[in-house]
Amino acid sequence: MVPKYPSHPPKMTRRNNLGIALLLSTAVLSACGGDSIAPPPPPPPPTTGTLEFNIVTIGVDIDADGFLLAVDGSVPKTIPANGTVSMSLPPGTHTVAISGLAFNCDVTTAPASADVVLATTTPADVRASCTPYLRNAIVYTSQQFGIPEVMVMRPDGSRSERLTTDQLSYSAPVVSPDGQTIAVAWYLGGGWNGIYLMDRFGKTHTKLVGNSNFDGTPAWSPDGTKIAFRSSLHGPYGDYGRIFVINRDGTGLRQLTPEVAAGDYKYDDGAAWSPDGTRLVFSRSGVLFLINADGTGLVSTGVTGEYPAWSPDGTQIAYGSVSGGVEGIFAMDMSFTPRRLTTAVQSDQWPRWSPDGLQLVFQRVENNVFHLYKMSADGSGATRLNNVTQSESGPHWSRNF
Repeated sequence: MVPKYPSHPPKMTRRNNLGIALLLSTAVLSACGGDSIAPPPPPPPPTTGTLEFNIVTIGVDIDADGFLLAVDGSVPKTIPANGTVSMSLPPGTHTVAISGLAFNCDVTTAPASADVVLATTTPADVRASCTPYLRNAIVYTSQQFGIPEVMVMRPDGSRSERLTTDQLSYSAPVVSPDGQTIAVAWYLGGGWNGIYLMDRFGKTHTKLVGNSNFDGTPAWSPDGTKIAFRSSLHGPYGDYGRIFVINRDGTGLRQLTPEVAAGDYKYDDGAAWSPDGTRLVFSRSGVLFLINADGTGLVSTGVTGEYPAWSPDGTQIAYGSVSGGVEGIFAMDMSFTPRRLTTAVQSDQWPRWSPDGLQLVFQRVENNVFHLYKMSADGSGATRLNNVTQSESGPHWSRNF
């Protein structure tokens, strides 16, 4: 009989081969006792939550370096003045401390503590506000870092900040009426080099005038366009001081206070402008004089005093004067009648008015070191502004612009 089947088996296709391979794989897995590939293990349960700080700072002259944040007393970390910072922390209550603000900035909203919940993001709002950098501030010189450097602080003595770091001696810094510029005498190259202008942060220095080897005690005109200062001149009896005036841009230098008769000797210093800018008060060899801004109308008050300051309302002049062998702070009205404000043990000098005229800042000598004090305009409530042991002097209270 003829066979019913072909002499060769049929060829297997590629598809058939794959099917057989899958069957074999399944058979092997079944033989090993497994039905499928084991799934990955589940993730561990969360152990922390997230504390998210949302920081918003408004105002002007915002601290570009940001602030410092410490949680649970840890080493403070820098946070931006505006932005978001997140921290993973274990559940529970955590303390929060914000620091490192520039002296012109204040935190208005910030939690003292925050409760962190497991696997949850807890928001914490931080709000801060900054005012113009030298608004209602006291600038002065301090020997805290060696020779006198320019510093600034709050009227209550807090948040002191160093403006100059070049280890060059400065004297009598005074803030312009718009708060943008500081005029200061600068000791440079072995001598008093002149009157310089710095920006409000103390970073740039521009020489305004170098009229002599001893220029000092600058004073801004109320409109900020001029500066009066003392300059040293040579005379037959030695150097003597006269008050000069110069424009803010360095032009228009002129001598304000007049010369005296031949054979006489007078030393002028410590000029201060009246609030309306029409007159100046200054000391001439220890006696207070008034003079018009154009150099006319020189009048002696007959009052002994030095480094005077006109009150913001123009009704009073504060000054330092010696009485009974001790220098104290006095004030007089426009009738030139003195009244004593302080009775220091050693010496009180250099009074300067607050912007509202209700207080005075001044320097007091204690154990031969200058310290800065503040008091009410009637002389009551004298309070030391800080606890620095080095000498601090030449204060000026900037406007509340």
